Amino acid sequence: MAIPDLRHVDAGDYRISYREKGDGPALFFVHGMGGGSGNWETQYEQFSDRYRVIGWDAPGYGESTAFETDLPSVGDYIMAMADFLDSLGIEKAHLVGHSYGGIMVTAFARAYGDRVLSLTLAQPVVGGGIVKAKDREDGIKERIAELDKLGMEAFAKHHVPRSCSPDARPEVVAKGIEITAAMNQTGYVRQFRSLRHANIHEGTAKVRVPAMIVSGEHDKTAGKKMVREIAEAMPGIRHHEIPGIGHMIYLEYPERFNALLEELLAEAG
Repeated sequence: MAIPDLRHVDAGDYRISYREKGDGPALFFVHGMGGGSGNWETQYEQFSDRYRVIGWDAPGYGESTAFETDLPSVGDYIMAMADFLDSLGIEKAHLVGHSYGGIMVTAFARAYGDRVLSLTLAQPVVGGGIVKAKDREDGIKERIAELDKLGMEAFAKHHVPRSCSPDARPEVVAKGIEITAAMNQTGYVRQFRSLRHANIHEGTAKVRVPAMIVSGEHDKTAGKKMVREIAEAMPGIRHHEIPGIGHMIYLEYPERFNALLEELLAEAG
């Protein structure tokens, strides 16, 4: 199984790198902190016979142009998403957002509801915007100091095993480390700053399209209480918990996630 080649497109003020496979209604995957367009290997393979499957590299990731600000807002990301879809000639799309990507697609659905065919929040987080400003800034300083000390490769080796389930297969952990280690450190830090100031509840509302939240049994990042509170703030959304996975839903038993996504997409039509 091979991921599609990297492509590039001018989208608004940015040049965005992305991967694409297949034809049909657009199925747009939005990554979170740990990865990029390469995360979705099995999804490109499974859904491309019926959908135009697209994974982008958010600004500052992959070969995408970085934001000019060190503290991009959620609004900056969703405007970039809108420009990106426009540049590809896509009016409407099924949206799938992982982790911080879940905040992005929730905000996008609130701002551009008429462009959303279905909504999937894969292991969404709330963001740090619900805590005191000093705590947010302290967390940012700690993460930057850790990255400066370790570098991306050592950082990946330290954090990825803790993001996976206790019984994750060695090859899954190794793949997660490979993906995380390849990230641009500056782009990662800017998105981490953004995450520490974001609050998903600024975009939560009653859902108007087929929608689901998918969580992981062993996920310590998007914990059970956090995900339940997000689901309660979005009346009409369904909630599934996948057994045996941590926070890397696209790597740990991806067939379990894909089966749930198949069901939602069939309902959306």
